[in-house]
Amino acid sequence: MGHHQGPTIDMTVSGDFRDLPTRKPSLVAIAARLLMFGIALGFVAMLFWLAVFTLPVLLLAGAAIYLYARFAPNRGAGPAGPAIRILRF
Repeated sequence: MGHHQGPTIDMTVSGDFRDLPTRKPSLVAIAARLLMFGIALGFVAMLFWLAVFTLPVLLLAGAAIYLYARFAPNRGAGPAGPAIRILRF
């Protein structure tokens, strides 16, 4: 039973080791990455803010509409017959 170790990630197909990067990223590249990260973080923060502040308002509005539809008085028959109730409880 031979013990086989997986391939080394930094080796090429011919078995040579890859050279390490010789240059560091420029300040423009670093600034661009920071800008993209900041934009993404701002977008996520905006989505979180919308979820935190609008979902409770929508839930309360839905509950109010449900209660109104549930307990609204029947307005009786009009000139075209009885009103059609869409929500039947």
